[in-house]
Amino acid sequence: MPNDQFPLPLTPLALTIVSGYLGAGKTTLINHLLRNTDGRRLMVLVNDFGELPIDADLIESQDGDTLNLANGCACCSMGGDLFNALVNTLDRRPRPDHLLIEASGVADPVRIANIALAEPDLVLDGTLCLVDAENIGEFINDDQIGETVSHQLASSDLILVNKLDLVDDNCRSELAELLANNAPKAQKIETEYSRIPIDVAIGNHDQMAITKREQLLAGGHSEPYIKWSKVCERYLNRSRFEEALDTLGDRLLRLKGIVYFSDSNRPHIVQYVGARGSITQSNGETNTNHNHSRLVAIGIKGRIKKSELDAIFSGI
Repeated sequence: MPNDQFPLPLTPLALTIVSGYLGAGKTTLINHLLRNTDGRRLMVLVNDFGELPIDADLIESQDGDTLNLANGCACCSMGGDLFNALVNTLDRRPRPDHLLIEASGVADPVRIANIALAEPDLVLDGTLCLVDAENIGEFINDDQIGETVSHQLASSDLILVNKLDLVDDNCRSELAELLANNAPKAQKIETEYSRIPIDVAIGNHDQMAITKREQLLAGGHSEPYIKWSKVCERYLNRSRFEEALDTLGDRLLRLKGIVYFSDSNRPHIVQYVGARGSITQSNGETNTNHNHSRLVAIGIKGRIKKSELDAIFSGI
């Protein structure tokens, strides 16, 4: 279906989560990857891109809370609202080749992964955890932060054992045992200054990502999201469709799709975040042979049910 504003379907955007406790080297890794993209357009979501010491010659411009880099990459501050940051990333044109989320040092990567998995246009490529080789033993045994650190390790597909130049052989042996006990299935790679090839950091964990995705969706850590979709093999009534949207209010996190109305021979693009959104006519070519309207929505359990959405949109 020709459409330059909202080409559906798009290949899902691959996401890598970068976790690790404070001081492990996450920001150093992000900067290293931005300097060595191997032609990829990366999008990085961070809590505050002001904390990223990006070299001045790499920064092309700043637009609000987004830094545009000369190599085609971009960094965006999440501002505490991860879901809207993800929406804005997916709406960028051209869409980036890969998305990186730098989690805060005390964040739970599973929760971030579940938020991302609620978005049909994202696919989890993997969760990468950096470890401070010198201090991880102390951190994991700490009464206050130990559980957080342990969970970060257990949730990871790939562990970068960083700052190895600061420890001796005896410490390395103890570290290997600690990681084997806390993250037996994760791949471990030793690094210094967070320097690894980009092909190792991203896009190389497809099978692990599939396994992790299944575990997250099936396990007890799943966030209370619902995903709903609808295909109508006919033209829709515009006024009834708009009435259905009014009925929803702000009960959905996101609604998007392509719809064909009976009073127009061009597709229309639906984009809603909460109660805010728009219905705009596509600039794509007229194609009356493809009048299938398609909608996808994401909501929170308890706020709205799939059956309600079915009923709301049944008469359009």
